[in-house]
Amino acid sequence: TTTRADFVLWVGDLTDAVTVHAASPQLHYDSAAVGGVITRDQIEGLPLNGRSFLELAKLEPGVQSPTGANRNRTVVPILGAPASNVGGARYTVDGGSVTSIGLGGSQMGLSQEVVQEFQVSTVNFDLSTGMTDAGAINVVTRGGGNKFQATTFYFFRDHNLAAYPALQRDANNSDPFFQRQQYGLAVGGPIRHDRIFFFGSWERNDQRAVTATTLLARDFSHLNRITASPLSGELFSVRLDAKISNAHTVFGRHSFDASRAFGPAAINSGSPNAYPSNWNRVAARGDQTLIALTSVLRPTLVNDLRFSSFAVRSSIGAPREQDCERCLGLGAPSINILQTGVLIGHSTAIENLGRRFHLNHSMTWQRSAHRARFGVSWEHNRLRDSTWANDPVAITLFSPDRVRAYNSQPGVLAAQRIPLPAAFRTIDDILRLPLHSISVGIGDAGVPQANGGPIRSWNTVWLYAEDAWRLHQRLTVTYGLGWGIDTVLNHDLRKPLLLAPLLGEDGLGPTRNNWTNLAPVVGLAWTASSNSTTVVRAGAGRFYRPYGLTTSLDAERVALGRPGLGRHNFLGSSILNSMPGIPNLPVGTPLDFRNAPTLFTGADLLALLPAIRAGLAKRLANTDPTLQQIQITKQATPAIFPSEVPNPSAVHLNLGVQRELAQGLVVSADVVHRHFVNVPQAGGSIDVNHFNSVRGAAVPECAAAEADDPTALCSLGPINVHKAPYRFTYKGLLVRVEQRFSKRFQALGSY
Repeated sequence: TTTRADFVLWVGDLTDAVTVHAASPQLHYDSAAVGGVITRDQIEGLPLNGRSFLELAKLEPGVQSPTGANRNRTVVPILGAPASNVGGARYTVDGGSVTSIGLGGSQMGLSQEVVQEFQVSTVNFDLSTGMTDAGAINVVTRGGGNKFQATTFYFFRDHNLAAYPALQRDANNSDPFFQRQQYGLAVGGPIRHDRIFFFGSWERNDQRAVTATTLLARDFSHLNRITASPLSGELFSVRLDAKISNAHTVFGRHSFDASRAFGPAAINSGSPNAYPSNWNRVAARGDQTLIALTSVLRPTLVNDLRFSSFAVRSSIGAPREQDCERCLGLGAPSINILQTGVLIGHSTAIENLGRRFHLNHSMTWQRSAHRARFGVSWEHNRLRDSTWANDPVAITLFSPDRVRAYNSQPGVLAAQRIPLPAAFRTIDDILRLPLHSISVGIGDAGVPQANGGPIRSWNTVWLYAEDAWRLHQRLTVTYGLGWGIDTVLNHDLRKPLLLAPLLGEDGLGPTRNNWTNLAPVVGLAWTASSNSTTVVRAGAGRFYRPYGLTTSLDAERVALGRPGLGRHNFLGSSILNSMPGIPNLPVGTPLDFRNAPTLFTGADLLALLPAIRAGLAKRLANTDPTLQQIQITKQATPAIFPSEVPNPSAVHLNLGVQRELAQGLVVSADVVHRHFVNVPQAGGSIDVNHFNSVRGAAVPECAAAEADDPTALCSLGPINVHKAPYRFTYKGLLVRVEQRFSKRFQALGSY
């Protein structure tokens, strides 16, 4: 018999899935650029000092350790690039610039938990990197997915887990206290399955250290103390990703980095050996908001549009009672006692406010054997630098030993001897010491800019087009051209006839923009072996960077502006004594006693200070607005910028080979040459007046009758002009060995 059975089969749920892990290729078959990528797997397994994401840069050959700088900056020198403090590498997060506004270094911190990929470019980098001649660091942040994931962490380190910070142990501070606690969390997941995702991270850093103040002078050794130097900071980031359609995806992110510190660090305009009342109270914050839209317009055409806003604020000020309890000199002006190492009080305040709007647009087009990429990067920068130096005064006093030596001289009469207190325990005791010299700061710290306001604004534009042409299955040629312009210089200031002998008759106009910053690049990548395990690469290119000299530019506005503009420092040699009754010190004597101590003390100066400051302010107000400051001073310590100022630039050359020795194990070796020109090292200023030359000044030195004549074409001191004649060359062999994560093992080494 026959039995028939009918079955109905239904399509069931998919039970198998393929998980794709993002990983950059180890062998580059289509690029001659030298650089590297640190992946998420490596980041999770690496112990980073202070959990700073920029520590990852040290894994690349030739990249030095990050160093801190003022304004909450971190500078990463790449292959010995010069002038890293005012230029150096370009720093971006998701393609949005976080490079310090007007200076060098990164002005934004990120939690290690946020970093998905860390990219470093060192030689002949892609033109889409932007306007830089030294290198670039870009961070790709993490996004959420269809699964909820969360991480929490706690990191602890103290002096028991650290080596002694100096080569030789200090008997007065043999075991300095240190403690760092870092803790936080990261969480991500879906808001709407397959459509909208989120990822967020928060991190806190509480660090406590102590610093010993050791005064060796016998009159002040009883003031030795140990003072806490705390640092606290927060890092926060949140990101939303959304799939609009199969062709369009968008994400937005906001991150901030906020910190406060109290300490003696010289990088914050303080002395590393100062008494705690001279230390700095530092606060800084950086915020970045970024939105990005990626569109697949055609299978061979992809458009990427990103816009970011980056805002920074930093301040440096005097300590408060809660920072330094019972500190000698708290609330007093800066007082330096010669030959004792004593520096108390505080006379400097600094505030920096900056904002950058960054638009980054690129398109990638694949056609036949060509992969073309072209785009534009536009940055609108705004910055206000305000520094109140010597406010209300910076005082230098003679030491007690110097006074005793003076009193013991045979020719000093009893009425001329300077009395000293029995001990120096209070600020009043110290102010009984005789005055040596002073500096008084007067005027507004803000400098009017070209638009009349206190905020400097400028644009940086970068255009580029490049192509990777696959001539053969094993040979790819890359070529491209970039063009950039940076309008940060003072393009509205004319120079007076006084400077004609230095700049020429046709060089007295405003500084002009550079319209010829053309950056050509070319390279090739040849797969030398038939099994695609060996790649030979070579490249050459010219690269430009922005100026980054905003502090010098504000000083130029003061020198070429109307008299009395900006902040001015007056030395005691230009301030006359108005206090009668002091033996051997008649009224009208300049308050500058560098040769020998007198009976005029620090307390006498503070009694006269309100009248001195009022008189100096009145002196600045009584000026002729039709003149320029340099016509009055007839000298210029800050640099004057000529009509032609080339952008700093560099030529890059490289030749190297990549070889896969085993599965996942790749060795790269590159010989590189980088030559930098027009580098503004040390501000780039040169005294072209040769005022101290034995041959005489280029602008003749003023006679006595000419010194006070604004129309006289003579000089009273050096006249510095921005020349930037410095050149630097780097030659090196860069070796990198990487074993990708396999069988629970990964390795990365560089030389």
